[in-house]
Amino acid sequence: MFFNDTLYWIDINSGTLHSMYKNTFSSVKLDEIITFIAPHNDGIIYSTRNSINFYNTEKAYKNALFKMDFQKNVRFNDGKCDHSGRLFAGTMDINEKNPIGKLYKFEKEPENILENVTISNGMAWSMDGSTMYYIDSPTRKIRVFNYDNINGEIISEGQSIDVSASPGVPDGMTIDSEDNIYVAFFGGSHVLKLNKSGKILLEIELDAENVSCCTFGGDDFRTLFITTAFNGRNGGGIYMFNNDVPGIKPDIFKF
Repeated sequence: MFFNDTLYWIDINSGTLHSMYKNTFSSVKLDEIITFIAPHNDGIIYSTRNSINFYNTEKAYKNALFKMDFQKNVRFNDGKCDHSGRLFAGTMDINEKNPIGKLYKFEKEPENILENVTISNGMAWSMDGSTMYYIDSPTRKIRVFNYDNINGEIISEGQSIDVSASPGVPDGMTIDSEDNIYVAFFGGSHVLKLNKSGKILLEIELDAENVSCCTFGGDDFRTLFITTAFNGRNGGGIYMFNNDVPGIKPDIFKF
């Protein structure tokens, strides 16, 4: 996540938030695990296994916003805000086998939006907010929804984008200012750029196998930052790709 001229990323298993502002690097351990982060005007929103929390990055204090009652083999995975600032956060089966996860919307109270999810992952919204993209990784498809950004509701579901021909499984996702989506492939060593019809426009190949997420940032938001996970042989670093089209800034949590 790139916000307020700062690149933020997390180490899930160590529960650590990392940041880079210009040439200054810092880290803080926030919890046992952190599964995703999202921007807030006064800091960041972050998730643990079963809670959504606020962390003030300047004053270094945190507090819980939502506490969920999950069964022991379920945890939060990915999350993102829509253009109106509503947080969507999905859960996954820790064993990565059964569709016991869900997708929730967080405003004043959590609301269940989708069920029968195995590994809830990347989300993105079109520039005009009329389309929502969503990934349940093992399906190897990107679900496409007609979306009401004013009321924060899924209206209907369109034709999914099938990415099963690409190696690995789709993971984190972002979008650019021309409504092209960028999808990281865990186990696939690449990021795909696709248009809204699902046509592959570009493949960004990496020398790390487990590509986990991607986000735009930099002075002109043309830098695609790509995170990877260490697999015992490679990965665990952040890659940068200079893109021809700028991305869009992350939406800020407002509820």
